[in-house]
Amino acid sequence: MTRYTQKSFTGGEISPALYSRNDLAKYSVGLQTLKNGFVRAEGCVSNRAGLELVCEVKNSNDKVKLIPFSFNTEQTYIIELGAKYARFIKDGGQITNTNGSPVEIQTSYTSDSLFNIKYAQNADVLTLCHPNYAPCELSRLSHTNWQLKSISFSPSIVPPANLSATWTGGNEHPTTYKYVVTAVSKDTYEESNRSAVVSVTGELEGYWGTTEYITITFSAVANATEYNIYKNVNGIYAYVGTTSSTTFIDDKIEPDLSSTAPIFTNPFDKSNYPACVNYFQQRKVYGCLKNNPQQLVASQTSTNNNFNVSRPLNSTDAINITLSEREVNEIRHVIALNDLILLTSGGEWSLNGADGAFTASDSLNASPQSFYGCSQVSPVVSGNMILFVQSGGSVVRDLGYTYISNGYDGEELSIFANHLFDGKQVVDMAYSKEPYRILWCVMSDGTVNALTYNKKQEVVGWHRHETKGKFESVAVIREGFEDVPYFVVKRQINGKTKRFIERLASRFVQKTSDGIFLDCSLRYQGTPVSTLSGLNHLENETVNILADGCVVTDKIVKNGKITLDYPASKIVVGLPYEFELKTLNLEGENTHGLIKIINEVNINVDKSREDFFIIGSDGSMMQNIRSINSVNNADFLYSGSINAFSLYDYSQNAQVHIKQIYPFPLTINSISIDVTVADTNA
Repeated sequence: MTRYTQKSFTGGEISPALYSRNDLAKYSVGLQTLKNGFVRAEGCVSNRAGLELVCEVKNSNDKVKLIPFSFNTEQTYIIELGAKYARFIKDGGQITNTNGSPVEIQTSYTSDSLFNIKYAQNADVLTLCHPNYAPCELSRLSHTNWQLKSISFSPSIVPPANLSATWTGGNEHPTTYKYVVTAVSKDTYEESNRSAVVSVTGELEGYWGTTEYITITFSAVANATEYNIYKNVNGIYAYVGTTSSTTFIDDKIEPDLSSTAPIFTNPFDKSNYPACVNYFQQRKVYGCLKNNPQQLVASQTSTNNNFNVSRPLNSTDAINITLSEREVNEIRHVIALNDLILLTSGGEWSLNGADGAFTASDSLNASPQSFYGCSQVSPVVSGNMILFVQSGGSVVRDLGYTYISNGYDGEELSIFANHLFDGKQVVDMAYSKEPYRILWCVMSDGTVNALTYNKKQEVVGWHRHETKGKFESVAVIREGFEDVPYFVVKRQINGKTKRFIERLASRFVQKTSDGIFLDCSLRYQGTPVSTLSGLNHLENETVNILADGCVVTDKIVKNGKITLDYPASKIVVGLPYEFELKTLNLEGENTHGLIKIINEVNINVDKSREDFFIIGSDGSMMQNIRSINSVNNADFLYSGSINAFSLYDYSQNAQVHIKQIYPFPLTINSISIDVTVADTNA
């Protein structure tokens, strides 16, 4: 008899191709099945929390994309972006007007364009990009006041108007002088476009006397702190001085040709729209212009939408660069790390100046790092690592800087669980940093493949999630002390298609009645009641109920109501789902094909109900004894070991299969098996 203990499950669910590879380190921490549960960085496995209903989308016939909006850790929102509209959610509830109607704004985006929208946020402004639409900025003016407008690619301050120039002095050698003036913003020190040209006839400079000069005047500009004056020198307007008033005197000042008046540029005119956007080193960066998919443009330093340049270029001028490679691979994502990382359809690039400064006046170094290519699904950043979907949509990779290679490198994260991606693609993705570091990947078949990822601790464990319906979109936002995933779930309810926005409940549970382990669920807490209404979203559905820590199964919602056999003060009603964990076959060095029998199983659990099923290798149930505290207290959560015994015969497999079909918390720390291996196949 041999005793085998699996103390860690950080390998997650692994591919059937590895079922015979017990020589791999991944085998010892892997599982054959992990459904509706997740790997934790400590090595244990927990069943996932349920999904709380937030609201039905505006039109359940159309797809919806979820986008996070975060001003700070306290002011966070989820945007429901649908066909030609946007609505807003905060702390699990839809934001409404005083009359109860949802706060809503109009957009130009059609339903089929939603999942190609890229976005980047700066304070209360979210920039949205799509190759077929002019870039827009979504601004939060207040909790219930949101505004979407097209971007004006001009400085935020206007140039001075009403310029005039007057010559004081003789006129024996007349010549014409030309000037332009710019205004400088008091708030940002952004410089305006140049003003209209003003001309004046005066003495040739070589003949100017000490009392001769040109006076330039202009109208004041709102919010201007000062004005820059430029003089024409052979067609170039060179800097001659600055004034804080609306008057400037040129008394034969030598123009500075190294500092010239800004030249207005708009790289997006004539519907040349960008496809992606981000921020890097105090600049807003756009990529993949419609007529040049390998082009990248960056605004002036400390500005968002000012793409002006000067001649010669200053370090703070706008940047315009085109990747040079054999194939024309479009820039799909722009990621800001220590360098600017460009993910294209065919490869991964880093971009920066030689000294790490991203400037217009110095040459920029664009270096390819690898050639896997990236899909349209927006990548996420975990620590200093980028997690992205490879161009085919069925491989997940990471990418980060490595000191040894002095470049960016990564690994294929889905290689040991590629069965979860066979024949389907990732259509949406989001990452929750706290508390469990989970990457949520919505798949094209409506399931979710999720990855617990902690690079430094070598935790890379996949788990799959299902519900009675299909997942279509996901976004994660900070709420309190947790990063909370929101999903769009398409369900068939009472014969009709419904799309609901549902929020993953908290997994911090101290007693049974506080947990939410049902999907599309609603929660009641208050005076004890036996009848609950307001369940129209589950009409004619068979639901499970958790009432004061006790389970009621197979109730059917009628007229939006359910009735309990007894009153309860804490009630959760929703659709049931099943947690399933199955260990890999216990194999030694030379036990492949030999028959085995499990004599006893010891399962160590933490803060769990013991009401779960332990199934042996042949499918028969194993004995599971509950503690006396659990029997006498519906709220009691048990931590410790549970022993189970089997009565079945030998087989070639020695596996433990655990199911939880009830809405109870379950965390498994370890599984220990006493197994006997026979020398023959009798």
